[in-house]
Amino acid sequence: MYADFAFYSGTYKGIISEPEYDRLAVRAAAEINRMTFNRAKTATGDDLIAVQFAECAVVDELSNQAVGGSGDVTSESNDGISRSYATATAKSSRQRIDAAAHTWLCVTDLCAVPV
Repeated sequence: MYADFAFYSGTYKGIISEPEYDRLAVRAAAEINRMTFNRAKTATGDDLIAVQFAECAVVDELSNQAVGGSGDVTSESNDGISRSYATATAKSSRQRIDAAAHTWLCVTDLCAVPV
């Protein structure tokens, strides 16, 4: 893992619980390693910070997917707990993970997966 819960909650300002973060961060790190062909493992300085933010973004995406978020929300109701998702342009789970990480990794030389 590249970021710890203190980074996730304090710097990234994530909102999931620490146990959920710890569970998802392992998979998120594996996704970052896949996307960077393991180059993230040797990142330092600003590149390491980008990797940490990318991992946190992937954690959030994995958390969103775990609760059924499979597409862009087109409408939502609070009291009736209703949510509608776009389906015509919905991305696959992998595409959404890649897009979450790409936002942070695209400014480094680490990104190997185009989005």
